[in-house]
Order: sequence, then C-alpha cells, then structure tokens
Amino acid sequence: MSSGLDPVTLLVVEDDPVLSQVLGQTLAKDGYVIRHAATAAEAEREVADHSPRLVLLDTCLREGTGPKLAETIRAQHAELPVILLTAGAHPAGEFPGWNAEQVLSKSTDLSKLRETVAAGLAGNLAPRPASAAKTAASPAPSSMTTQPERASSYGKEPSMRLLNSKVFRYAAGLVVLLLIVATIGAANGALKLPGKEEASSEAEGPRKDVAAAIELIPGQPHTLYLPTDVRTALGIRKDNVDQIVTAAKPTRTRPLLMPGTTMLDPTRLLPVRALFAPSPSSAQVVEIGTIEEDRLKTGSTTSHRRELRSGDKVTKGNLLAVFYSVDVGNKKNDLIDAIYQLKLDSQILQRWQAKAAVVPDVMLWQQKKAVEGDINTLNRAVSTLRTWGIPEEDIQAVRDEAEHVRPEDAEKRIKQHDRANFDRWARVEIKAPDDGIIVERNITAHTVVSDNTLNLFQIAKLDEDGGGPRLYVVANCPEDDLPNLQALPERARSWTITTAGSQPMKGYIDDISYIIDPNDHTVKVKGHIDNKEGRMLAGKMISAKIELPPPPDVVEVPTDAVVDDGQQSIVFVQTNAEKQYYTMRRVELVGRFDHTLFVRDKPFTKAEERTAEEAELGMLPKQPLSPGERILRTGVGELKIALLDQESQPRQKSTPGG
Repeated sequence: MSSGLDPVTLLVVEDDPVLSQVLGQTLAKDGYVIRHAATAAEAEREVADHSPRLVLLDTCLREGTGPKLAETIRAQHAELPVILLTAGAHPAGEFPGWNAEQVLSKSTDLSKLRETVAAGLAGNLAPRPASAAKTAASPAPSSMTTQPERASSYGKEPSMRLLNSKVFRYAAGLVVLLLIVATIGAANGALKLPGKEEASSEAEGPRKDVAAAIELIPGQPHTLYLPTDVRTALGIRKDNVDQIVTAAKPTRTRPLLMPGTTMLDPTRLLPVRALFAPSPSSAQVVEIGTIEEDRLKTGSTTSHRRELRSGDKVTKGNLLAVFYSVDVGNKKNDLIDAIYQLKLDSQILQRWQAKAAVVPDVMLWQQKKAVEGDINTLNRAVSTLRTWGIPEEDIQAVRDEAEHVRPEDAEKRIKQHDRANFDRWARVEIKAPDDGIIVERNITAHTVVSDNTLNLFQIAKLDEDGGGPRLYVVANCPEDDLPNLQALPERARSWTITTAGSQPMKGYIDDISYIIDPNDHTVKVKGHIDNKEGRMLAGKMISAKIELPPPPDVVEVPTDAVVDDGQQSIVFVQTNAEKQYYTMRRVELVGRFDHTLFVRDKPFTKAEERTAEEAELGMLPKQPLSPGERILRTGVGELKIALLDQESQPRQKSTPGG
C-alpha cells in the first residue's frame, strides 16, 4: 500500500477496457494513482512523461507487441519493476530471464496481484541483469513457440479471439461486482476483511450476495430484476427513494463557443502608397509630417512638434510625408514642355491659316496634326500625374506657370530646357486621404521607395461618433455546428465576445463564410464589436459565445446516467416500475456539457443501428431514448458488468422478482 505524502503511480498496459478498469479499481483502493495505456506507443509515452513506479503489462496485446514492449521498458529503465500478465499458465522457459514472481496469470486472484505489486514496489522483484535481457531478446529455439508468434497466430482467428475477449470481459465484470459487494458488506459489518478482528457468527448475521440477487428476466433481452436490498446496496435507492430521472426535451439553449481574433475592419482601412515609384531610387523621403505634442504627456510648458507615429489621429489633408521624386519632376516638366509646344504650334497654325491662299494644303494639314499631337501629349502628362496621386493643385500650379510664358519665349524655353525649377517640381506631398488613426507607419526620413505596393502609412477610419477604430471579429465555427448557426434568424445572430483583460462585449454576426477550411474543418464567422473607448486592440485572441437552440430530435439526461466505455454508451431504462425491471439500452450521444448530455430520440434506420464490425464485437444495436422514459441515475456501470456476467452463465433464472 502506498505511503507518504506523494502518491505512487502505477501504469497498467491493457487493451481490454473492462480488464483495464478492473485492475485500475483494484489497485486504486490501495491508494495508488493508476495510469492506463492500450498500445505500446501509449505505454512508452506514459513511462517517459509520468515516471511510474511499476508497470503491469499484458503480454497478449492485440497488436502483438507485449513481450517486445516488456523488453524495451526493462532495457531503457532497468530499475523499473515490470509484472507480466498472461492469458493462462505459462510453460517453463516461455519468458526466459524473468522471475516466476514477475509473471502472473490473469486467472490469479486479485489478492495475489496486490501482493505482487507491493513486493515489486518494495524491491523484492529484483530486475534481471543485462545478460539475461540479451538472452531473452535472442531468437527462441524452433521447437518453442515464442510469444510474438502466439500473438500473430492469435490474430488470425478472429472468432476465437472474440469469444475469449467476451468470456474474459464477463469474468472481469464478476470480479468487479464481487469487490463492490465485499466493500458494501464490510461497511455494514456483514463481511470480514483481512486485518480486521473477527466478530462472532451470531453478531455477523447472514451474508447477502448482491450478485446472486440480480436476476435476468426470461424472454426480455438485457433486462434485470433489481430487488430493494440490491438497489440499496448499489446506492440506487437512498433514503427510500430510487435515484431515477426522466428523459425530457431540453429547455435551455446550448452555448456554442468559437475561438477567434480581433482585427481592423478591412473595409475601413486606408492604405497610403507611393504610386509614383515605378523604378529603383526614383523616390526618397525627405520629410515626415509632424503633430503638436501633448503637453500633459511631456510635462513641458512650451509647445513642441514631433513626427507622426502609430496611434496618432489625423484629419483629411494633414501632411504625412514629403518625397523627392525624379519621375514626378520629369513628368511635370513634360507637361510644361507640352504646353509650350502647343502654344508654338498653335501660333504657327494661325499664321498659316491667315495666308491659306499661298500656303499649300499639305502644310496646313501637317500643322493641324502637330497641334493635335501636342494636345494629346499634354493630356497624357496630366493623366499620369493624376494616376500617381499628385494633388490637383500641384498640376494646376504647373499649368499656371506654363501659361505665363509668352509665345515668343516658348521656343527659347524649349531649346534651353530650363531646369531651374526642377527641384520644386520633384517635391511631392503625401496627405491623409480621410480622418482616422494611423495604425501603421513604415518609412523614415531618407527612405528610398522603389516599390509602389508598400504601405507608407495605413489609416483606420474613425467611427461616426468619434470613438476608437471599429474592430472586426473573425471566429472559427466547427463544421458540425454550421447548420445550427445558419438556421438562426438574422435578428438572433448576436454573440458575446470575451477576452483577457476586458469586459464581455455584445455584437452581431455580419457574415458567415461559404468556404470550409479543409485543414481544421471550420468556417469563418465575421462581425463587429463596439470599441468606442479604443481599449480593445487588433490581433487579440477572443472567445465568441452564441446561444443556439437545442437540436429537435434529442432528450436531455444527467451525465451520471450514461456509462461510455469508448465503444458504446449505455443507459438502464425502467421498463416495469411495479416489478423493478430495468433494460440495458445502447444510445447515441449528440452533445456533451458540464452536467448533462443530449441523447438522440429519433428512430434509427437499419444501417444506423449497428455495423457489421460492431456486431462482431458483441455491441448492442442503437436505440432512441424517448421523452418520458425513466432511467437510472447511478449504478449504471456496476449493473452493466452484472448483466454481462449473468448473460454469460450457462443457465438463466426462471422465477425472477417474485
């Protein structure tokens, strides 16, 4: 028995869930902490992660890895005691290198098992030396059938394997039931346990065998009769009241929790880019916009301006940055040249038209063509500047300057190609396109911009009420819950958003995506939340809760009323309240919650009831649980084991219940 403050951890490696449960419950009564593993891989992880003090290992694992796993554990953890469980008495030499005390048959009584475990923890099962391990790992003689060979041949006979599994499951169930009876009897003084003083036979009274009192009902499959004393002994009847509940339609909503994140609304983000930078080294930042520093923050008594940064509020038209762009300067000069050339060609055309009688028609046509070309060149220059985002007032300033040049000076301007004002024309001011908050700044002074897809700034538009930027919420809805979410009317699609460090916030769903993510089988659900004070930040993990109505074809029952062994979910339905008849029924779980379960009440089709594989494993066909049916709230696991034990017996009782 374990002692001290720290509990002793044992590892049970068993792929039969019933036997694993029996072993775990038996050893847990001695104060041990029990870990379970069903495969070799799980066992190795448990040994590495939880460092058990002893391993109880079934050599007949279905995957045939029992003996090899035992060798691996002993080789990697030489001081770790290992006890082997075999299907029957093992012949001499079948497990060379292992002490006889380290190999137990599954038919051994549980007291012997507990003694062996205690001896192993006390160090009385000495680990074998390395030489013995090598001997055990060497191939067995051809005349001896090794354990892996047995496991392999065992797997080739599924029908015999299934029979053995069922018989053993029933036997294990009987052991568990007897243990429960012994515990209850000891508590009532009806049974004597080792280590306790024996009372006189007159004071002890007659021993009550609960297992024998549980009777099968002939002609009614999987149905038991439970007399009053049995129900009391198993805790089903307390204070003269049977612990029975009625399956009913759910009356409350079902919460759907969806993980997600906050983000800025992409429809309210304004990216600011340098559209005039088509070639490398064509644009350089020479100045960043400034803002008046808040004196309360700095503690200064004088005004001070600083560069714009993330989090600053700007209004439409505020200066964000100043660029020096060779391309913009050249294009403005092209516009001026086009205006000058248009003036010259227009003047020549007017003179020739005044002397049309002596000027050949061909020359007049060519001059008209030249004027039209000048107009097209001028328009192309203006269109390019507008496409680059050059403000209209800058373009008009170029026009005004060109208009002040007299026609007689235009030819001189073209020949000399005056570049005195080029620096002025190359200056480009980037201004805020709308009111908002700067959420991104990616440039500094002297930055050379050669990529016109780079966001120089990104501005989030303000809400209409002047609060913080509106936040977008994206949550992930499981594919299985999508139909229930889509069935909600538009006005009912509200959710509650919770996150660390903030109060829950209400919001509404705006959009449910039409695309299912093939990786995690979820659907994006999008909406907005109010963030008037601007305290919620983008990129924060959130949990979105939506109240969904329960499915239409389910009933609600307490969690304790259903026992689930990983293969099938079992309830016991009271089929005759007067005679105390209870029928074991396999049901289908639809939803799990903290204290209740949703169970299907819709009839099953023949294909849904049970697969061929489930029938081969001896599992029951699924049946609905209808509203109003009464089921046991406790003792379900014990009754299941007792029923399987009774049905495995060669004879049935003929007069149940009186």
